[in-house]
Amino acid sequence: MALKWRLCLLLFLATTLNYLDRQTMSILAPILQKEMGLDNEALGWLFAVFYYAYMFSQMAVGPLLDRLHLRWAFGAAVLLWSMVSAATGLASGFLSLVVFRLLLGIAEAANWPAAIRIVARAMEPRERPLATGIFTSGTSVGALVAPALILGSATATGWRWP
Repeated sequence: MALKWRLCLLLFLATTLNYLDRQTMSILAPILQKEMGLDNEALGWLFAVFYYAYMFSQMAVGPLLDRLHLRWAFGAAVLLWSMVSAATGLASGFLSLVVFRLLLGIAEAANWPAAIRIVARAMEPRERPLATGIFTSGTSVGALVAPALILGSATATGWRWP
């Protein structure tokens, strides 16, 4: 397989991981509400914090990726969002959950601008629609496997591990 298509596969996997991470909180919401005593308003704030951070960070990350080495910057973003997602299991209450969701939104914002830039650089113009379709399908795969993966893991280990 050519290097550019291996890159496309990695972008697909990163996008799948991106969508797994962002869905964990909503899938585990009833468990979190019970264990941490969160009401619906607090849960709404946890969701909103992620999406506001994600939205504003996407506007900032594009120009930042133009200035940085794309490969290293995207790799750092994937590492950062993975670490933040894992660290969320250490949350001790509402405030720490808010901080982790804020950081996750910031870190995950790099996925789309970086992936589109990588496709534009690595692929011929006639290959770009297919490559974009492949990595974008990671959103659907992430959404499809998240419930079973997250709930199965939470059932076996508690909410903190997923």
